[in-house]
Amino acid sequence: MNKTINNSKNFLWSVVKKTVPLTLFINVVSIAIAYGFYEMAFRVSLVPFFLAMAMLIFAALGPVMIATIDRGQSRLVSLGLANGIMIGSIYFFFGVVCFFFYFLFAPMPLYARAGGLVPGIAMTVYWMVFTARDVSRALKTSRFVQQAFEDKGDVLQYRLQNIAKLESVLSSRSPSGKLHMYLVLLIAPLSLVIGRVLTPAFGSHGPILLAALILFPVSQWIAGIGVRQYFVMVRLPRMLERTQGKSVIVASDDIH
Repeated sequence: MNKTINNSKNFLWSVVKKTVPLTLFINVVSIAIAYGFYEMAFRVSLVPFFLAMAMLIFAALGPVMIATIDRGQSRLVSLGLANGIMIGSIYFFFGVVCFFFYFLFAPMPLYARAGGLVPGIAMTVYWMVFTARDVSRALKTSRFVQQAFEDKGDVLQYRLQNIAKLESVLSSRSPSGKLHMYLVLLIAPLSLVIGRVLTPAFGSHGPILLAALILFPVSQWIAGIGVRQYFVMVRLPRMLERTQGKSVIVASDDIH
């Protein structure tokens, strides 16, 4: 058991070191788009730029602070929070910068602004609630918890490869989940038609509208991943730590 803990000790730091550069790159792209489009091209506001800068700082410092507070324990909750920041950065790029910023700040008629923001918010909330309900039901009605968390005496150990077990449970128990996913992904081809129809009303930035509509389903998919990771890597281990009085640590797949 002590060997397992020692081998897991630096696992969180190794994950943070690998993910932070990717997160920073995504946020730099977000900053470039936010400044290039909304300040230089549209000349409407620096707010998107400042928000993107704030996200960059949070994405850079957040995982490091979490890993520092973790103190080498490699708790699953800590990894879940650090991963959540990375997923949040990816969602910020696809969902906020590429979609919501466009409908919030780009010059367009009021009806078009409302026509983008209201359905966008509603569909994102719906997809996240549906995913949360799906994952919660799977955790309660399957043996995922018993199979994924191994009792090592003083701690419970979780391996990252066990997420595949949850995916299999979701697939077998939630066939309607696939239907909902397909409906969400249908937005992409439909957006090609919608974009061409609305381009005359949006003028020269019609192609940006098209890109926003195409990338919106990607943002919903990422939001769904974020919800799943929250339930499995934050909410569930916190519940186990509270009920069983043991820390839940994460181990790489090559540790036995």
